[in-house]
Amino acid sequence: LQSGEVDVLSRNTTWTISRDTALGLNFAGVTYYDGQGFMINAKKLEGINSALQLSGAAVCVQAGTTTELNLADWFRSHNMRFTPVIIEQVEEIRAAFVSGQRDQLKLLLSQDSAVPVGRLLTYHDYLGRARADRVRGIQADLKTLDEAEARIRSEAARMAETKAQHEVALQEELRLKREREQLLARLKERIGDEEDQLKRLQRSEQELVKLLTTVRDVLADAPVTTPKTIDRDGQPARPFGQARGRMGWPVRGPLLANYGDPKVGGKLSWKGLWIAADRGTPVAASARGRVAYVGYMHRYGLIVILEHEDGHFTLYGHLDGTAVKAGDNVSAGTNLGSVGDSGGHDRTGLYFEVRKGTEPLDPRLWLAP
Repeated sequence: LQSGEVDVLSRNTTWTISRDTALGLNFAGVTYYDGQGFMINAKKLEGINSALQLSGAAVCVQAGTTTELNLADWFRSHNMRFTPVIIEQVEEIRAAFVSGQRDQLKLLLSQDSAVPVGRLLTYHDYLGRARADRVRGIQADLKTLDEAEARIRSEAARMAETKAQHEVALQEELRLKREREQLLARLKERIGDEEDQLKRLQRSEQELVKLLTTVRDVLADAPVTTPKTIDRDGQPARPFGQARGRMGWPVRGPLLANYGDPKVGGKLSWKGLWIAADRGTPVAASARGRVAYVGYMHRYGLIVILEHEDGHFTLYGHLDGTAVKAGDNVSAGTNLGSVGDSGGHDRTGLYFEVRKGTEPLDPRLWLAP
């Protein structure tokens, strides 16, 4: 009514001075005169004939009415004590009375006594502040619950993210583990292959050394000598030892392997030159000599070995075919055979060695530039 939401209020409201003046309400007239009294449960409180017998009683009264203040004034004026039980709604008062929760129940449904304005306003202020405190408490509890719920959601999201990251990390670890296992297997296989290759190469080297030793011993009684003839350069024939840096290349081509290059993981080194050339390319003798051996050796393939003065040998390997036989005397440039890939190689080329007895020498020091 004060806010202007309604124009007329019709109800059993007590006409008081404060409402008629301080609150600015206009009472049109009295429609009903009543009084105030106490209602008690006669079955539980027998022998009560007067309100003056209610000292010390618990009295229910509706909150926010003049009855609540009138009740306090009446007990004080009669020097009596009582315990107020404040209930918000009339329905709750009725339910409390019917269920017998209180010994005495005061039901004052009309208000017809004047109350000082200050007291009424103070009462309403207390009531409003109490309600506001309760609302603030509830709001604080709700805020606390909301914050707790937000923290729970945040923590759940963080845990889910952490779990996903752990899953990714686990999958990555498993992938790396599989890769390491595969790499280790390949490494073991490679080591095994290299060990087999090393053994084959060592065996081939031993076989070649044994062959050269045998050839040297067999031909010791008929050593190669320097003929008294004129070489192709117009100079008198020189012994092999003086041909250093002047020998012709058996074939021309890029080097696939050089003398001293490591092989089999550095466990062995190349004892000669592997010169790339097409299959069938003619192979020329680098120097004058005698054919000491024509045959096949495992890693060297089809080979021709020439014996020279002072226990020197030249070896021509990986041949596809030969054009000489053991015991033939050959001059520098004589065709010994053709380039191939014998010996189990995946590309064609000539393998060329120079040895003093069984010791390999660097062919680049003997061949002409």
